Parts: sequence; structure tokens; C-alpha cells
Amino acid sequence: MEIQGFLQWAVGAIVWTFANVVFIDMRRKGIRGFGRFAAFWVGNPTTWISLFVVKEGRVALVEPPPDDDARLLREIRVDRELRGLGAPRVIEGGGRAGEETPRAD
Repeated sequence: MEIQGFLQWAVGAIVWTFANVVFIDMRRKGIRGFGRFAAFWVGNPTTWISLFVVKEGRVALVEPPPDDDARLLREIRVDRELRGLGAPRVIEGGGRAGEETPRAD
């Protein structure tokens, strides 16, 4: 019976610590919602201290990468013009030592 009490205490301590770490991280990042609320109540009473000590943060929004469609279409047009002129283009990094470099015809 003593081992069961120890296991209850150990699991409770792990859950309590995890809840406090999650609450602090969510507060620091500025994430709101039910998960933060649940972590606050599971991690009581230490989360009350964290509530006043840890500064509320902001969620950084990730900007989408720039649109490269125009650049890609320009490259395709240039490539088609070069192919239409009949001038073979040498592909960089092609061919083995002593062999002829492959061409894009």
C-alpha cells in the first residue's frame, strides 16, 4: 500500500510540474485558450505566482514567403527563347571527367 501512495505522489508531482511549465510557456508566448486555463488550475498554487511574475508575450505571426511566380515565368520565357534560337545551352555541373558536357537542346 505504501508504494501506491508513493506512485500517486510521484505522478501528481510530475503532472503539477508539467502544468506549471506549460502555463509559463503559454503565458510567455501570449497563447490564450482552454489549454492555458486548464494548465493554470492543474498547476495551482504556483501558477498564481507565475501569473504575476511572467510577462505576457505576443504570438509572432509568420509572414508568407514572397511570391516567385513572376520570376519563374520570366525564366521560362527566357529558356523558351533560347531554345527557339537553336543555340544549345550547356548544363552546369554535368558530365564526368573526360566526357563531353551534356547539353539542353
